[in-house]
Amino acid sequence: MVIDDDADLRRLVQVTLEFTAGWAVAVAADGAAGLALVRAEAPDAVIVDLMMPGMDGYEVCRRLKQDPATATIPVVFLTARKRLDEAKVRAVGAAGVLFKPFELDDLAAQIAALCGTTS
Repeated sequence: MVIDDDADLRRLVQVTLEFTAGWAVAVAADGAAGLALVRAEAPDAVIVDLMMPGMDGYEVCRRLKQDPATATIPVVFLTARKRLDEAKVRAVGAAGVLFKPFELDDLAAQIAALCGTTS
């Protein structure tokens, strides 16, 4: 699942993962919609933009990790920020961080590695 307020980036990540890894990828445009969709779909992993209006990626991750139904789903942050508070990333329980811009050819492998799965 991809949660990002940028429609073009959301679509790019979705198509890339579907094409390169054969994954089914659901998308949401904001944190609240993303939380509802995660609860309904129970995806294998969540990729969430850190900087979104309303509910940022940290809050999305925090809420997913506090809910027993979604706590084990790996969450990967996607961000253009080059400097992050590593302690905060760990504190909310994220599996890792991918930085924009990213290599499309490597995206599935990077997500799989961060989530502890194979692509």
